[in-house]
Amino acid sequence: MKKVNAAIVIILSCIFLADSPAFSENPEEVPFAERSGPIAMRNQMPLYLFYLQIAPDKAEVTERNKFLINADYTVSNITVSAFTPITSLYTVDIDMEVSRVTLDLRYGLYENMEIGLEAPYLSLSRGYLDNFIEGIEDGIGARTPRSRERQGSYNFDYSLRYNGRYLIQEKHSKDGIGDIVLNAKYHLLKEKSWFLPNVSLRSAIKFPTAEKEDLLGSGEFDYGAGILIDKGFFDRVFLYIGANAMWIEGPSFLSQLSINKEYFSGLLALECFFTRRFSLVAQVTGNTTPYPYSDTNALDNDGYELGIGFNYTLKEKTDVGWNFGISENITAASSPDVTLHTGLNWKF
Repeated sequence: MKKVNAAIVIILSCIFLADSPAFSENPEEVPFAERSGPIAMRNQMPLYLFYLQIAPDKAEVTERNKFLINADYTVSNITVSAFTPITSLYTVDIDMEVSRVTLDLRYGLYENMEIGLEAPYLSLSRGYLDNFIEGIEDGIGARTPRSRERQGSYNFDYSLRYNGRYLIQEKHSKDGIGDIVLNAKYHLLKEKSWFLPNVSLRSAIKFPTAEKEDLLGSGEFDYGAGILIDKGFFDRVFLYIGANAMWIEGPSFLSQLSINKEYFSGLLALECFFTRRFSLVAQVTGNTTPYPYSDTNALDNDGYELGIGFNYTLKEKTDVGWNFGISENITAASSPDVTLHTGLNWKF
């Protein structure tokens, strides 16, 4: 509840400041269409890395015959220690950090359409954030219950046991190329007045380029489709809404679990410009679970994350931008404890 209240305070502060006199002196300073968009953080819970995940985005597309390169680094710290009460039918133990380096190349194919190719490099490791995160959690009295005390710092464990049999049991770090994703986005409706929003349709195909044996992919094709809606207020505040559906195939080593063939994700974000080049972003992302009911929160809970970050356009090169974000899970076990993200984007 404290996390939700903090998000409400941030959102109301953005709206208040955007309509204040300090922001109204030069309303033309921030062009109405120049929005940076939400932070491209996604749920890096290891049990979701097998499947297609469509990252948060804005509705606008890359200009025709222009390129956009996004280079991102995201690291998530995860500790999970969960089991089915009484029966112990399912047991999930995860203690690791997931790092993702993503190169996202987009091209404006037509006036209202872009295509893109997203190539990630993934690493599952002991990581380097444990003591930092534990210090913050101890300072605010929010230490992750049970799992951090039981698993300690800078350990690596990744196991999923079902009905007495290990479906996943890994004690060593893994890294490699993830599943490459081909994207397309079509700008269906442009915002031209105070009541009409930007609306885009998007689609994605995940190719099985990752090594399934390294637990970085499913070895299967996945497909996705979604809708993006943007709306501007006061020339400095922008609302982003997104909804996606993914059709997936589970990896063969999880065949006993009867993975659901589809799951869904969503986004609600608010961006507030403080200057022409700097904006603050508050966002909530969520996804349903593709796993069958197990009475085990790591598998049953939908994943929700609360994030905050900023976008900054470099003064010397207006076509180069930098963003940073941090997010924390709202529902336990089904998403990382903490995720840090930073990225550079370049238009040319």
